[in-house]
Amino acid sequence: MQTITVNTPSGSYPVFLGSGIAPEFPSYIKERFKNRRCALITNTAIVEIYSSYINVLKNELGCVVHAIPDGEKYKTVETWNGVLDAFVTFGLDRKSLVIAFGGGVVGDIAGFAAACFMRGVEYIQFPTTLLAMVDSSVGGKTAVDHPLGKNLVGAFHQPSAVWADVNFLETLPRRQFIAGYAEAFKYAFLGGRPMFDFMECNRSAVLGGGSELLLECIERCVLIKAGIVAKDEREAGVRALLNFGHTFAHALERFYGFEGLLHGEAVLWGIVCAVDLAKETGALPRVYWGDFDEILRDIPLPPLPSAPWIDDIYAAMFTDKKAESGRLRFVMPVAPGEAEVVNGVEREAVLQVLKEKFAH
Repeated sequence: MQTITVNTPSGSYPVFLGSGIAPEFPSYIKERFKNRRCALITNTAIVEIYSSYINVLKNELGCVVHAIPDGEKYKTVETWNGVLDAFVTFGLDRKSLVIAFGGGVVGDIAGFAAACFMRGVEYIQFPTTLLAMVDSSVGGKTAVDHPLGKNLVGAFHQPSAVWADVNFLETLPRRQFIAGYAEAFKYAFLGGRPMFDFMECNRSAVLGGGSELLLECIERCVLIKAGIVAKDEREAGVRALLNFGHTFAHALERFYGFEGLLHGEAVLWGIVCAVDLAKETGALPRVYWGDFDEILRDIPLPPLPSAPWIDDIYAAMFTDKKAESGRLRFVMPVAPGEAEVVNGVEREAVLQVLKEKFAH
C-alpha cells in the first residue's frame, strides 16, 4: 500500500492506494475515528455489487447506510437534500463521520452534504471507479448539478482521507472505465513532459486495465493533482488547469441533459476539442502538432447520443463556472505536458472547432 499526502492550507490528509487493501479499511477507521457515529453513502448499483463488503462495514463500524440512485442525472439538489435528511434521521452529530463509497457522483454529493451538515463534519472518500480514484476523490471539490450547468452548487471541503483499492475496478463496466481513463489521460496534457510521455507510451496498457501500469498511472495522477491542490486549494490560480477539456465537456453534458453521455466521455471529446482550439488560435506551436497527433491517435472517442447543435453548445459554455465576466476561459496545451488558461477566446475560433468536430 502506498501513501500520498495531500497538503492544503486547510489541512493535510493521506491518500492510501493499493491492490486488495479494502480489508484493512475498518481497522483504520476504528483506530483513527474511535467511537464515531458513521454514515455510509453509496448508490444502488454499489449496494447490489458489494453488499457483502457493505455488511462488513456495517458490522465492524456500526455504519448506517443511505443509497442514492445511480447516475449523473441524480446529482441534484433533491438527492443531496435526501442525504441530509438521512443524516438527521440517523442522529448524526458534529463528531460523526461520513464515508463516500462509490464513484464521482457519490463522492461529490456525500462530500457536499458533509460540508453543509452542522456547518461541516468529517468525511472519507472511498472511490470505486477509475474516474474517482484519479481525480474527483482528491482535492475537496464537492457539488451537485443545476439544470443550467454542471457543479454550480457546491463547496470546498477536503476529505480526512482517501482509500483507493484498485481491485474494485475489476467490476467496473468497460464504458465506465473508459470514462475514468479520460480524467487520467487529461493529466498527460498538464502534468509535465514525463507524464505526457508515460501516457503516450502506455495508453494501450492503461486502457487494458488490470496491470501494474494502471496502478502507476493512478499514482502519477494523484501526485500531480496533490501538487496542484497544494499550490491552489480553491482554484484561484493554477488549479484551473485541472479543467483541461472541461469547458467543452460541461457544455456537451448540459446539452444532453446529463443523460446519455458520461462525464468522462464528454471529457474525451473536450480534450480533442481543446487541442484543436490550441492549434486554431496558435496557442500550440506547430512544432508540437505531431506530438499531439500521436498521443491522440486511437483515443476512444465515444458515440454521441445525437448530433449536437453547435449554437446551443456554444451558448451553454457561458453558464459554466469557468466563464468570467461574460468571457470564456479555456485551458489549452502550449507544449507536451504543459497547458495555460487563456481568456477571451474569439467566438469564431470556438465555433470553427465545434463545426469541425460535430457538424455533419
